[in-house]
Amino acid sequence: MDTMDIMVNGLVKATYEIAGDKAVLLCPPHPLMGGNRFDVRLERICRELHAMEFSTLRFDYRSPYRNGTGEIEDARLCLRYLKERHSFVAVIGYSFGSIVASNVADEGDALALISPLQKIDEMSLKDVGVPKLVIYASRDDIVPIGESRRIAEALSEPKKVLELDTDHFYFGKFDELSKAVAKFLGSLTVQKFKV
Repeated sequence: MDTMDIMVNGLVKATYEIAGDKAVLLCPPHPLMGGNRFDVRLERICRELHAMEFSTLRFDYRSPYRNGTGEIEDARLCLRYLKERHSFVAVIGYSFGSIVASNVADEGDALALISPLQKIDEMSLKDVGVPKLVIYASRDDIVPIGESRRIAEALSEPKKVLELDTDHFYFGKFDELSKAVAKFLGSLTVQKFKV
């Protein structure tokens, strides 16, 4: 596997790990809360995906913070970078990153939302027609369980929903989280690449 630290379009810092023809863009949590491409949950998901020959791109939102609209643009630049190089591109977003991911996923092939939020600053979660995986935590103190269930219920099909018995940070559940994402994306690519 090749690992490269790159600047997408000369603007967005990213870590691009090439492991195969399928690719995944990972959108980190809120940059003002310390969210960046080195988020441990995103790194664990990448490790699982690399074993299945998915390439990954994790990025940092540009500074200063731009109320969500600029962060969506950063993700869109990264997604287009991957689409120029890969035949299948999924988007994953965690927490704040879930809203970012949902706003660019209509240009991708699949979407995984981890602890999705409905709205923050100038951004709202967007429903898209691609296959979706929604994962949320039953003891989340940032996105209450009732809200998580409403968000998951409101999203259109096709979708899969997984509730994990943990908190917003998925402590103790990193393996379960990463394996669920990898299994979901693996099942989609098997269908897409069947001859």
